[in-house]
Amino acid sequence: MLTELGYGVLEAGSGGAALDILKAGQPIDILLADYAMPGMNGVEAARAAVELRPGLPVLFITGYADLKALRDVGEDRIIQKPFRDDELARKVEAALGRTGGSGKVVPLRR
Repeated sequence: MLTELGYGVLEAGSGGAALDILKAGQPIDILLADYAMPGMNGVEAARAAVELRPGLPVLFITGYADLKALRDVGEDRIIQKPFRDDELARKVEAALGRTGGSGKVVPLRR
């Protein structure tokens, strides 16, 4: 969906893999993290990512069962499955503040 919306996307199969991309210095504008991931959950991965890149916007993609775990995250930072591409586009644009950037997005998938 993100590619269809015109974003450049880097994929990582786990939180650790995404952190490796961030450590390598790859320009990243926003992190999309699934809450349920192998090794570390999306909140843990996001916390580590923001330590590496302060100010990095993060969106969480989650199923209904994970909403309790994300109660401290603002609803504007949560995309609940299933979602439509217009909802994804709106939340990504809002999180980016429409400031431009490199157009690189790292989605973390299960």
